[in-house]
Amino acid sequence: MVKTLKFFSSLFLLVLGFIAMSYAQEVQKPSTQFYQQGVTLFDQGLYEEAIGELEQFVSHYEDHQLIPSAQLYIARARGQVDSVNNLSYYEQFIADYPHSSSATKLLFELGKQAEGEKQYGKAIEYYQRALDLGLPKKKAAEAYYWMGETSAKAEDTEQARQYFLTLADKFPGSDWAPKALYARGRLFLSENKYDASTDAFELLKERYPNAEITRRTAMALGESYYQQERYEEAIGAFEDAMPYLDEEMKTKAVLLIAESYNYLENFDKASASYLEYINRTKGTPQERDAHYGLGWLYHKQEIYHWASDEFEKASKGEDELARKAIYYKAVNEKLGSRYREAMDTFRGFGERFKEGPWVEQTYYEWAITAYEVGNYSETIEVLLPLVRNAESADSLAWAGKIYTLLGEAYFANEEFTRSIQAFEAAEQVTDVDPAVKREARFQKAWVQYSNQAYEEAQANFESLYDEVPNEEVGTEALFWSADAYYNMEEFGPAANQFSQFIQQYSGHELVGPANYSLGWSYFKMGSYEQAIDPLNNFLQNYEAPETALYPYDTDTRLRIGDAYYALDSYDQAIATYKQALNAEPGGDYALFQIANSYYRSERTYDAVTTFRRFLETYPGSQLSQQAQYNIAYIYLNTGNYSQAVEEFQTVINKYPGTSWAARSQYNIGDTYYNAGDYDKAIAAYEAVMQKYPNSDYIIEAANGIEYAQASTGNPDGASSVLEDFLEENPQTSMADRLRFRKADKLMQTGDYQAAIDEFQQYIRITNSEDLLPDAHYNLANAYEQNNSMAEAVNAYQTIVQEYPDSERAGPALAALGRIAAKRGNDQQSYDYYSQLLEQGGNKFRLEAHIGMGNAQIAMNNISEAEQEYRAALQINGSHAPANVGLGKVALQNGAYQDAKDLLSLVAEANTTQVGAEAQYLIGVADQRNGNFQEAIQSYSKVSVLYEAFDSWVAKSLLKKAECFIELEQPGEARQILNTLTENHPDTPQAQEAQRLLNSTN
Repeated sequence: MVKTLKFFSSLFLLVLGFIAMSYAQEVQKPSTQFYQQGVTLFDQGLYEEAIGELEQFVSHYEDHQLIPSAQLYIARARGQVDSVNNLSYYEQFIADYPHSSSATKLLFELGKQAEGEKQYGKAIEYYQRALDLGLPKKKAAEAYYWMGETSAKAEDTEQARQYFLTLADKFPGSDWAPKALYARGRLFLSENKYDASTDAFELLKERYPNAEITRRTAMALGESYYQQERYEEAIGAFEDAMPYLDEEMKTKAVLLIAESYNYLENFDKASASYLEYINRTKGTPQERDAHYGLGWLYHKQEIYHWASDEFEKASKGEDELARKAIYYKAVNEKLGSRYREAMDTFRGFGERFKEGPWVEQTYYEWAITAYEVGNYSETIEVLLPLVRNAESADSLAWAGKIYTLLGEAYFANEEFTRSIQAFEAAEQVTDVDPAVKREARFQKAWVQYSNQAYEEAQANFESLYDEVPNEEVGTEALFWSADAYYNMEEFGPAANQFSQFIQQYSGHELVGPANYSLGWSYFKMGSYEQAIDPLNNFLQNYEAPETALYPYDTDTRLRIGDAYYALDSYDQAIATYKQALNAEPGGDYALFQIANSYYRSERTYDAVTTFRRFLETYPGSQLSQQAQYNIAYIYLNTGNYSQAVEEFQTVINKYPGTSWAARSQYNIGDTYYNAGDYDKAIAAYEAVMQKYPNSDYIIEAANGIEYAQASTGNPDGASSVLEDFLEENPQTSMADRLRFRKADKLMQTGDYQAAIDEFQQYIRITNSEDLLPDAHYNLANAYEQNNSMAEAVNAYQTIVQEYPDSERAGPALAALGRIAAKRGNDQQSYDYYSQLLEQGGNKFRLEAHIGMGNAQIAMNNISEAEQEYRAALQINGSHAPANVGLGKVALQNGAYQDAKDLLSLVAEANTTQVGAEAQYLIGVADQRNGNFQEAIQSYSKVSVLYEAFDSWVAKSLLKKAECFIELEQPGEARQILNTLTENHPDTPQAQEAQRLLNSTN
């Protein structure tokens, strides 16, 4: 029984152990099974099944250490099943387990997800929340790194660099720290902030010298130095980096080392590095980079043929490098004076490339080269496609330069209209350097100047000067503006601008020519005294051009001599002329003028002696005829008549058939006439008509015969001589002029009706067109003098309409303007004077502006009138009628003292009708200002100083009487009014005076 009991005991214990073991297995199997099964299902993408397994695990084992992990998988699985609300599931987990590593992991995951969706701000928020939860150092460093990278993607590079630097400063022992400093330097480099990138890489090198990324940084540091042009440091960095670089990066480093040595002009080492690069890249497209660099290396050493060879090796292909290489190949051929090869290279470029990079630059250089070799047509052909193919002028980077060169080529090719159009296009291009546009405007003005369009050129030159007076183009423009005025014969403005140029730019190379031209301007205006100083200044301080049609120094001396001569300073004139005696050409003129100066200073012996010396020294001079004539004329004027006849006869004998011979024959008649031998005088005059029927002295000879016949008591004899001449020479031009003279003589005698009849007859029968404008003009003048105004207007209009290019067209327009003004037709008067300004040329500009000003003031257009008067003063700064006009403007504006100041300048210096008007208007200014006594004195001066001008005297007397009436002195007023009616009965003022007298009786 005992054994059995033991057996059962053992069996019971065995069963109990089995039961216990089975129970233990039942406890452990569910937790492992549910959790592991849930994770497996999650990994398989069966998210709903995974949620079920994991939730059973959580519900059965709430305190299990894997609960946070299970909850993380649940949140992720729910996010996959319900993607719309996935964020809420994640946030719930983070809220439940804020300090867990899983929360950190989930925040990082959310950050990456937001970054992938380009929601960079949200991504940074997630990384920042992870940091705020309190991360371990390694994880915190990682958070900063990804915040930096995310900021960089958001293009907030400054914030990115700040995150990277914070990481490196806070967690220097982290593996992320060197990566952050490298990333910081990389950002600086991407922004071309090479100084800052260098500092950043050097900081990395300083803090982490042994880090693998630091070794890789050496290449980036070298590139940064290279971009900053710190070539020596770049070379050092590249060489330091070499041991750590792969073959591709080493090859790149070799090229950059070569380029650095090239920039440092260490040509030997640069060449060695380029050759090493060529060996590394032999047969690849990259080889061209070294050839391109070698091209520049040889270019710098001015070995242009080697440079062009290397650029040619770099020109294979169609990319930008090939285009640049071709361009520089041609440039170096050109620099090596191989123009033919350069042109062939440019043409080859043109055949290969019609658009794209470097086309504009190359075509422009091609065009310049063609221009330089004188092939202007090719220049135009090269540039036109650039202009035509461009979407607009603005789309050309060098639009201003291209249009300017095109304009110069057209100009050189004598296509002036197109040249100006090209310059205008260059001037109008927007987004072009203003200096280029100004150069185009200058060239446009120069074309106009060269084409003698001086008025347009002057305006353009002056506008350039006004815009940039201190730039070279503006400075030179002022000179040419003055010269354009000179060529328009507007010598006043020319002198003003030449003088301004000399004062402002005393060191300019054109100051010499400016002095010369200033002297000539004064000389042309008759301001001989003012002409002397600038001409002397030019002569003493400036070298004349090496080649010129006439030696400038000789010409200058002659003009100075002429100025002294015109000023009657004959001794100074002689001394100046003597300085040019040996000049060739010009010496003959100098000696001739010395003789004339002797004559003018009444040293007749010296004059004759010098003229004879002239004839011996310069027998072939064009002045020899006049010199012989002057000898004869001196004898005539000194009363040595027999010698005078002999000398005049010498002129006839030595120079037969010339105008001087005809003139001398005429003067033989004058000599006999002065000697009182009238018969011989008549014979001499008749000889002029017989021997020289076409000479200009026929009219004078006819007059001489008339005077001589009158002196013999036979005044009608001259008429028969004229009739005989006309009968014998009916076709001669002088016959026609004699008929004209007959009518003109009647005009001069004041027989206007007879003159009208003769001019009408002349116009009907004349066969010559030459004198018809004069005939119509004199006919109009005769009508006007005869007070037949309608007929006068018709005759003047005939000239304007039928002979618009004649010399009488301008005076006819002026007369029409004057008559219209007298009739009170002020607008019509303005229109005539405006037409005169447009068609009359420079000769009538002053008169036109004054007439237009007077018409405007009559129409009460005061400001417009002032503009016209000031325009006249621009032409002649001392023009009296213009100053009188400004006086009228001041009167109209109530500026009485200003009016008097202007008018006094004229009245004190002018004895003509203009002076009379000025003096009258001074009285008007005083009268309007209530200064009646002063007005009376001013009006009285008109009667005393300008008594020949009846109309102004009559106006002054009437105004003077009005002043006495204002002063309540009726007796004085009546006396003046009676004087006015008696002495000037036919004037409008006399009628007004009579009315006043009747009203006071």
